[in-house]
Amino acid sequence: MHLHKFPPVAPLLALALALILAPAVSSLAADRPPATIEEIGVVQGDSLMVDRDRVIASALRHNEMLAASGAMRDAAAADALGAWSGFLPRVQLGAYRIRSDDPLYSFGFKLNQRSATAADFNPALLNDPGASENNIMQVKLQMPLFNAGMAISGKRAANAASRAAAADHARAAETVAYQAIQAYEGLVLAHAYLRVMTDALAAADAHVRQARTMHEAEMVTEADLLQAEVYRSSVAQRLIEVRNMAAVAGENIKLLAAVRTDLPLAPARTDDPLPELATPAADRDAVARRSDLVAHRERAAAAGGMAGVARGRMLPHLNLSAEKNFFSRDEFLGDEDRSWTVGLYATWDIFSGLGNVGGLRKARAEQRAADHMFDFERRRARVEIVQAELGVRAAAEKVAVARDAVAAAREGLRIVKNQYREGLASMVDLLDVQAAATGAEGNLVQARFDYRTSLAGLRYAGGPGAGPEK
Repeated sequence: MHLHKFPPVAPLLALALALILAPAVSSLAADRPPATIEEIGVVQGDSLMVDRDRVIASALRHNEMLAASGAMRDAAAADALGAWSGFLPRVQLGAYRIRSDDPLYSFGFKLNQRSATAADFNPALLNDPGASENNIMQVKLQMPLFNAGMAISGKRAANAASRAAAADHARAAETVAYQAIQAYEGLVLAHAYLRVMTDALAAADAHVRQARTMHEAEMVTEADLLQAEVYRSSVAQRLIEVRNMAAVAGENIKLLAAVRTDLPLAPARTDDPLPELATPAADRDAVARRSDLVAHRERAAAAGGMAGVARGRMLPHLNLSAEKNFFSRDEFLGDEDRSWTVGLYATWDIFSGLGNVGGLRKARAEQRAADHMFDFERRRARVEIVQAELGVRAAAEKVAVARDAVAAAREGLRIVKNQYREGLASMVDLLDVQAAATGAEGNLVQARFDYRTSLAGLRYAGGPGAGPEK
């Protein structure tokens, strides 16, 4: 008999193929396109001018580590889907061709095929039946009835693990966004400091020219000229370091945003006005909503579910099995005769060499560990939000102090420059004040960076507007 003569088989086979192939098709559709330079900025000259919001968006869209986190979330969701197996029937199709000269098998084949006759009880034929063949097609159903809560506990654990993975992925997105902000602000810092050091080098060149002119006019000694040249050399070396720092900052953005380009990166703007210098009031209740804490709480719930599974292994189980077999002597997938079998199985694993007892104790210990970890992470999160709040406050104060220092340094430099021209100050005095002015400018750049990143850190820690910055 041919396969198309069995109506129940073809739909089951089609359903099985659909369930197997559907995830593969969906995963192919979900492949992410590669990032392009247009997604993070605009090419101007020989540089790619990048925008902060576009950098964050590209990182969230293309970062491979975030994509891996999403795949782990999908895997946990698949486990949660698979946990329904503890409640649903299992249907299995099988087709077997067996050939043997074993007397027991050979006589059993004839009984399967309902073809045994009186002649088959001949002792000579029974003992030496020769080779015979049996073709079997089987449809088997297994149905769980009662498994002492293992299915319920297992499903709850899988669901909790899936929610934990989803929360982990959400935290991974928040982390990538936070890192993108840090990388972008690092690029802004590097280019702002590059401007400071470029201005410092121009000032150092001016000091060298002035010292040379005054030395040629015999108004200062050669020592002044040499001091100016040494100072200029130190500034030039610092400028090289800052240029390298800017290049490295650009490479970090390329890594996070998954952009491949040989163009150097520069921020679209380095003089963005700062937000109002204030310290937002931290929302302590927001900590409980942090994605990583949700993940820890769900992992504790999952551990509790696994303890229920371990307990269920020690109790009685009741399950149903039913199968339908089709037999043929000569034709594969034939149907010369049929049989059915139904079984109800009650089992109880009374003693398993203490394996079940040890498994239950282990599951309960893992549950306690997960509970303790959640409690600790919750307390640590509260400490982190306080630290982040203090960091914002300190950064705001540093910006205010740095602004005043820049104003004072610029005025002091103007005064000493005039004094040097009039011979009332030495080159050492001038270079000291120039270095102090450059340092003050650099401190302001650093303070602006600290303030912006500390605000992002407060959001990341669970403060006002917790989550990726928009």
